Amino acid sequence: MVAIKDKVRLIGETVCKNAIGFLPTSNSTKPIHIANGLFRRCRGEVCDITAVHEWVTSERRKSDTITSSEEIREKYADILINGRNEGVDNIANMRFVLEEIFNQDKASYPSLNDSVLNISSHWLIKNPVKSEALIDKFIFDILVQEIDGKKSEAIDLINDALKDDIDDLTRLIKPIIVYSDNNNQDGISARKEVETEKKDLDACKLTIRMAFDNLAKNMKAFGQSKTSLLVLQRMVNLASFSAVYYLITVNSTKYSGNAVPLLLDAGVGLSSIEYASGECLIAAKKAVEDMFVNSIEAMLLEEIARNDSNEECLKYIAQMMLDEKNEKSKVREGLVSFYSSFYTDGNPPIHALARALQLIVYTFIYPNNTPSDFCRALGARVGLVGPSGNAIKKKRFLANRFLIETLTLSALDANELREGLELRELGNILRDMYGIVFGTDVEKDYALLEKSNISQNTPGDLRGDLTINARAIAEMYISFRMAKKYADGVTIIEMEG
Repeated sequence: MVAIKDKVRLIGETVCKNAIGFLPTSNSTKPIHIANGLFRRCRGEVCDITAVHEWVTSERRKSDTITSSEEIREKYADILINGRNEGVDNIANMRFVLEEIFNQDKASYPSLNDSVLNISSHWLIKNPVKSEALIDKFIFDILVQEIDGKKSEAIDLINDALKDDIDDLTRLIKPIIVYSDNNNQDGISARKEVETEKKDLDACKLTIRMAFDNLAKNMKAFGQSKTSLLVLQRMVNLASFSAVYYLITVNSTKYSGNAVPLLLDAGVGLSSIEYASGECLIAAKKAVEDMFVNSIEAMLLEEIARNDSNEECLKYIAQMMLDEKNEKSKVREGLVSFYSSFYTDGNPPIHALARALQLIVYTFIYPNNTPSDFCRALGARVGLVGPSGNAIKKKRFLANRFLIETLTLSALDANELREGLELRELGNILRDMYGIVFGTDVEKDYALLEKSNISQNTPGDLRGDLTINARAIAEMYISFRMAKKYADGVTIIEMEG
């Protein structure tokens, strides 16, 4: 029996593939998954991490598949100081330490196939896992495109950092790696990925490309490229942010929707800032929904042959192919109900159907992990969204220290950082580049928030609190030595190198 290709599922997959370019449909995606995929594409190789995974998966986990410390002692006697006389407790304690180091992101499980370890060098890159969500390909395709005849410098910088296997973390597991290689395990093997198609980058992708180019150049210019672990951490930080940024921005880039401001709360307890920032996050999630509607509408305009009538839309619904599960779930009946409601409210038929299909896709195909929710989930893991904890119902955009450092290095060139520029100027650059709002220019920031109907609905003195928020951001830059405050009260962003 031939399986029916469910039309609702196909619509969701088509939007993700064509409009977005990756799969923002799982809340399990973490920065370490993006790292594994991006590093694999940059290196063109994978390694056998079976032995390291065996050590890192300690016995505190509850699973029958975990190798016991007694078995570890027998299997790896040649690399133990006391061989088969090594104390089992010593081995168990070492495994606990390794798990704390190499499974900080909680992405390693008893099953090796689904696991990814924290990657300190190329020895820990493995084959693809589903949670990569094709974000690695999305980012790599941007980096590998030639601009003025050159690929992004970020690729070589990542490769150089991954080659470094004498860092403190890799040295901890080097005996296990060497043991695996000497005992005819797979070791390193080449992996050829699907070649990138050469095509023009949209405005948002060009922003991401410029960000990676600036970050790579600045890390070299100011000596940060000498620390391989910092290089890898910053590149993954920017890659993860870029996925969230593109998802939020693609509607304004492709369909001329309103740009969403990202008001970053400096965390000084300003109620109007907290409220407005939370509204920005809601607007970001709504922008993803609007992108889905616009993408579906573009598909429908082709499939319904531009006959924008109620009759044609109802006929389209009646003829849709649905699999057995969605037929039993009464998806068609729900679609008719949603469509009728939107159409009755005065929406043109095809637009009403597009809105109805977006709701159906979110409800039945991605019930627990919608693309809109993906902004919050991955955003939290990259430091952009918080506070953490399920008890806090309304999340907002936060000013995370490491992310702000990374974004600043991605937005400026080395000369600007050496010569210095006012915090107000940096705020203008970050607003134009990413839509990020600090409060550094109150009138411009307020106007951007007003354009999204956020300023008008925010209680309290938002203008005054934007100024206070900007001061807190300035102190943050000073604390990590990227700024100095002068006697006239002006904060200058600058770096030495």
